[in-house]
Amino acid sequence: LEPEGHDTSELYVNGLSTSLPAPVQLEILRSIRGLSNVSMNRAGYAIEYDYYPPTQLDPSLQVKAIAGLYFAGQINGTTGYEEAAGQGVVAGLNAALSTQNRKQLVLGRETSYIGVLVDDLVTRGVDEPYRLFTSRSEFRLTVRQDNALRRLGTIGLSLGLYAEPEQETIRTRLRQEDSAIRLA
Repeated sequence: LEPEGHDTSELYVNGLSTSLPAPVQLEILRSIRGLSNVSMNRAGYAIEYDYYPPTQLDPSLQVKAIAGLYFAGQINGTTGYEEAAGQGVVAGLNAALSTQNRKQLVLGRETSYIGVLVDDLVTRGVDEPYRLFTSRSEFRLTVRQDNALRRLGTIGLSLGLYAEPEQETIRTRLRQEDSAIRLA
């Protein structure tokens, strides 16, 4: 039993499943030695999510069986805001590209951690909630923040994601990098 806070007498039962109906939760609480007469101020709750096997998605995160339907986030068996956001970028971008009859964007494992995430999901599936760790990438030494513009900037340029001043900044930066590399 853990205190809920400094200014309350409420206790939290650590480890009790909270996805059960309130009467069942109370019955479980009262089955614990020392809590036979306990009262429950409010029932615990759990949020349940639908699940779709990610191996039934293509690398654009489109459902293989239903053209034009893209999935991202916990429905694909991931957990965490970062994983959901990364998938949302890929699925949303590809959904928009499909409405324009443009080629789908597939980020490879060598291009980004998002590429690792999507590839792991659609080729390996999940047997527990998936979290993306840097150790999952065999390219973690080359997929770094200091070369992100070189790896991904041209993709953004080709998709028209940048305003003209941003485009020129990217082109200038890449030219300067090329020049520095030639000096070495």
